Amino acid sequence: MAHPAPVFKKVGSEGGSSESGGSESGGSDRFFGGGGSFEYSGWVYHLGVNSIGHEYCHLRYLCIRGKYVEMYKRDPNENPGIKPLRRGVIGHTLMVEDLGRRKVNHGDVYVLRFYNRLDETKKGEIACPTAGEVKKWMEAFDQAKQQADYELSRGASARNKLNMEAEINLEGHRPRVRRYAHGLKRLIKIGQGPEKLLRQSSNLGANSRSELYYDADGGDAIEAHEWKCVRTINGVRIFEDVAEAKSAKGVLVKAVGVVEASADTVFEVVLSLDRRQRYEWDTLTGDLELVDSLDGHYDVVYGAFDPRHLTWWQSKRDFVFSRQWFHGQDGTYTILQFPAVHKNMPPKNGYRRTKIYRLKEYIGATPALTFEASTVIVHSKTSDVSMPNGECEGEEGADQFYDAIAVESSSSSSEDESDNEVEPIKKDKKVKLKNVSWAIASLALRRDSVLDIGKELNPNVSPLTLDPSDFHGTLQQGKDEKDTNCWTSPGGSGFMIRGKTYLKDNTKVKGGDPLLKLIAVDWYTLENSITKLALHPRCLVQSEAGKKLPFILVINLMVPAKPNYSLVLYYAADRPVNKDSLLGKFIDGTDLYRDSRFKLIPSIIEGYWMVKRAVGTKACLLGKAVTCKYLRQDNFLEIDVDIGSSSVARSIIGLVLGYVTSLVVDLAILIEAKEEADLPEYILGTVRLNRVRVDSAVPLDV
Repeated sequence: MAHPAPVFKKVGSEGGSSESGGSESGGSDRFFGGGGSFEYSGWVYHLGVNSIGHEYCHLRYLCIRGKYVEMYKRDPNENPGIKPLRRGVIGHTLMVEDLGRRKVNHGDVYVLRFYNRLDETKKGEIACPTAGEVKKWMEAFDQAKQQADYELSRGASARNKLNMEAEINLEGHRPRVRRYAHGLKRLIKIGQGPEKLLRQSSNLGANSRSELYYDADGGDAIEAHEWKCVRTINGVRIFEDVAEAKSAKGVLVKAVGVVEASADTVFEVVLSLDRRQRYEWDTLTGDLELVDSLDGHYDVVYGAFDPRHLTWWQSKRDFVFSRQWFHGQDGTYTILQFPAVHKNMPPKNGYRRTKIYRLKEYIGATPALTFEASTVIVHSKTSDVSMPNGECEGEEGADQFYDAIAVESSSSSSEDESDNEVEPIKKDKKVKLKNVSWAIASLALRRDSVLDIGKELNPNVSPLTLDPSDFHGTLQQGKDEKDTNCWTSPGGSGFMIRGKTYLKDNTKVKGGDPLLKLIAVDWYTLENSITKLALHPRCLVQSEAGKKLPFILVINLMVPAKPNYSLVLYYAADRPVNKDSLLGKFIDGTDLYRDSRFKLIPSIIEGYWMVKRAVGTKACLLGKAVTCKYLRQDNFLEIDVDIGSSSVARSIIGLVLGYVTSLVVDLAILIEAKEEADLPEYILGTVRLNRVRVDSAVPLDV
């Protein structure tokens, strides 16, 4: 298979003149009118099944213009007048999911699935050569959804027009299509031509609005690590956690190295099993072999140590390990590797089966570089711990260790900006200054966020006294830190949120007290996940005490498992919410607006380092990561978070459930501030889940 490397072009600020001198893709009708819309285009693989059940993989040229998507057999730039094979509208109900890596026609690609959450017959899959390109296409579809939502907000005429237009469907027969003409402000071209090699690295431009997905800084939860550089070897710095060394749990060590390449490129090299690539940098192992691929983000690998470098063992040694990887919203990659046993790879004669030490690789790009971002790779080495049960059975280890990534760590790199820029020198200087100012703020100032309650809640109404003992949930409230299988509500000082000047200098500050009070938590087990849980007669919202509250925010975290679980959080306001406030706009806003603002910050306070690394401490826009459904009625807003809608989220939650009885987890919920008038951010609510037992979940009859 052949595939191009994506590049960026920006076309015209208003009418359509090309700043980069590139041609206007596909005809002049695409660029008149000034709407500030984007166009994304490039080569992808269209995956599917034909009418007789055979799988196909076709190289296609995909274009997204505003809210419209078109698929061509050839590049319309080079073939003027060519008609698209498929065309349709991207509606606001479109859901996009990263399915991870898949082997297609003897090559590895990264698959992107999209579907209509109201009609799953309208769906399709495309594939790209790198995870970075998948993220870029996810941004493209998100831009189109925003365009559709904007037109819906303009009134009935636009709404009727959208209803009349056919939504995109890449399965089934090819529908008859019409030609669309819409004003475009920027052209983002992904791909230079099908003659390029599949594994060519990506150079995505900084003109993509990547801040739409994530912040340009490190973690958003404060962790207690005290790193000290104890040694430097060939430019690689070795750190030891001094705070951890003082305890009796052992020593936590990390190694930090810098590579002059983009995070996408380094991730591909590290993950690749191609011996020609590995021979260039891996001096320890011999050939590696893929044993099994469990899903797009989890596989099992067999390998042997190179005997030329390990002659003191006096014997051949091999190993089996499983790999799990995640691509964060901040552009970083995490690869977890740990020993495994697999039925298809029993011990071999002449080899002594050994366990590789636990290895974690954290790959992030520094924002200070623009063309080929300098990538920080963190290796953390500790003793082996067990892995979740399944076909690959873990091997037990005795020690428990904590995560090697802290906010203070130099390895907590931020977003990947390995892109071509129109003004590289000016951009580079600007980003560096912003990065420095954020670092000073986060490490030295640590100011607290000041919440103006009167801005969000009606100051003319006397506040109610909210006592959690007046409300009853199935999970008990903890009395102190020693209690287990319970919840408490910590303050917001353990989380970093956007400060008043964030839009100017990226400054983040410590969170203050939450605006809403956590009054109860339900922990349910169900045969099938359910939404609209607030309407259930057993729900707190339907109680007499609940009906008297001015406002209740219900967060239903739907946990996929066998059986399924629901963790339901109830946050109450002691006064009515101002309709013109940020919270008021969120409560009564559109689903797309809520998806773009609903943010969660996780933090594993106590637990296995592997779980801490997988969960991370970075703020996550839940509406971008998983499917969220909203129910606004009476005095409440319910948000149903379908964790199972994302393969990555399913993988992480499966890891968490395996260790949940030993975990102390903090969560902060907030509304992302994107405009200066909404700053500084404030925390809506927090919860601490202290060593929750899975078997304590109460059955809920539907």
